[in-house]
Amino acid sequence: MNMRTPENQAAYDAFKQTYKGECAFCDMPEREPTQVVETNETMMVIQNIFPYNNWDGFVVADHRMIVPKRHLGSLDAFNEQERNDYFDLLREYEAAHYSFYSRAPSNTARTVYHLHTHLIKPVGY
Repeated sequence: MNMRTPENQAAYDAFKQTYKGECAFCDMPEREPTQVVETNETMMVIQNIFPYNNWDGFVVADHRMIVPKRHLGSLDAFNEQERNDYFDLLREYEAAHYSFYSRAPSNTARTVYHLHTHLIKPVGY
């Protein structure tokens, strides 16, 4: 089951085929500065350019992601400041009724090696 609308999926597939940079998250602030919603010392929260339309059987109202500013592949690579900043953001978004999801580095469905955690808010919250 595709979680994106056909238009968003087509745009995402086209982006994956044409993107020539090293890391779509590392260059996000320069390439798509309007997508950056908030930052702290070590993390940024971005609006997903190719958002999910459905998640856990619910229509998605908002789809953001927490992305470390430093290129990291796993939570295990966090230093203490990154760990604190990350969990501060998770607590903030959880209180605002967002669910969160992050794939393990070994997950073959993970399309970008730079760690990113999806923040998904269903319609009605």
